[in-house]
Amino acid sequence: MRDAAFRSENAQRYQDWQVDTAGTDAKARLLLSLALYSLILDRPHSDESDWEQITTAGILDAVVARPIHELFASLPTLGTEDEGHIQALKLISYRFGTSLGPSASANYWAYLTTTVGFFLEQLGTATSEESPTCKTILSSAQ
Repeated sequence: MRDAAFRSENAQRYQDWQVDTAGTDAKARLLLSLALYSLILDRPHSDESDWEQITTAGILDAVVARPIHELFASLPTLGTEDEGHIQALKLISYRFGTSLGPSASANYWAYLTTTVGFFLEQLGTATSEESPTCKTILSSAQ
């Protein structure tokens, strides 16, 4: 995420979508974290590093295919700002789930999931792997 070109592309994308850059970025990052957290909770507790084998493809699948309510299950205590973004994500997801046809909520949810996909794609590019694992990502950040 330190790549200036990637941040610039994202800023342009947010401008094209006419959404708040900082808020959308924070919500997309939180959505990515929620997906990872829900996958970690699903893992067997056979090994402490078991979660390191989760792939970016698995995380993206959790974001787009997992029932939305599962992303919010068993959340740890969060700070005030993150809690605000969580509440916003919940409201957006509930409105998205109850809308028939196109809506602002559905569009914004699509923007968020698309942004998560771009984040994960950028991580793959940074590690030179098609579908890096959490361990690979953490190793490349050091």
